[in-house]
Amino acid sequence: MKKYLYYSLLALAPVLITTNPANATATCSELVTLHCLSCHSETRICQKIDKKRGKRAWKRTIKTMIRHGANIDKSTRNELIECLGKKTDSLPELCGKK
Repeated sequence: MKKYLYYSLLALAPVLITTNPANATATCSELVTLHCLSCHSETRICQKIDKKRGKRAWKRTIKTMIRHGANIDKSTRNELIECLGKKTDSLPELCGKK
C-alpha cells in the first residue's frame, strides 16, 4: 500500500508542480487573451500590435485601461508591457501569423 501511494505521488508530481499558479508563467498570447479580450476584439488588438508601438505607448494604454476598470496587478501589467512592446511579432498565434 505504501509503495502504491509513493508511486502515485511520484507520478502526479509533475502535474502538481506545473498546475500551481505560482510556478506558471503565461505566454504573451495567454496574457492578452485573459486580460484584453474580455473588452476588446482580437482584430482591434492585432491592429494595435501591428503598429509596433513601443513599451512607453503600451504602458500608457494599459494605465488607461486600468482607469477604465481593468483588473490587472502590477506584475501582470509589467509582463503585458514587455510582451506587447516588443518590436517583433510577439503574438503570432493570437493574430493568425505563423
